[in-house]
Amino acid sequence: MISGVTSTIKMGIIAAAVMGAVAAFWYVSGLRADLQQSQQNVQTLESSVNEQMAVITQMQEDQKQIAEIRTQLDDVVQRQQEEIDDLRDRFDQNAAGEDRDIGVLALKKPGLIQKIITNASLNAMRCVEVASGSELTEEERSESFVNQECPSIIANTSND
Repeated sequence: MISGVTSTIKMGIIAAAVMGAVAAFWYVSGLRADLQQSQQNVQTLESSVNEQMAVITQMQEDQKQIAEIRTQLDDVVQRQQEEIDDLRDRFDQNAAGEDRDIGVLALKKPGLIQKIITNASLNAMRCVEVASGSELTEEERSESFVNQECPSIIANTSND
């Protein structure tokens, strides 16, 4: 009887050891699966971070380029504003900066004023053509050429 009880206890201990080993194997397998899933998540997160860093870098470069273009446009607007101011003063002042009345001058020298206005009108029409995309002529490409009506438009087009 003692040997039957001992053998039952031994069987119980062996069964408990086998069940413990199976449970430990099942637990370790679960941990490995969780570890593999965590490693995949880390890789996904790292690739997402790298992509976001690339996007941030590109955005910073774009912002720098936008700032440079804005500065260039501000310069162009400034030059054009100066040209507009010059055009406003053109009829009221002579080259020396003295006041003049274009109407009085037109009465005294109508041929001269007609020639000046015709040439200025032709220059202004050429400015519109160039601003609309027309190619510059060889004369306009030379550094000595100056269109008094729109020097910045011709200069900016010849630099392109």
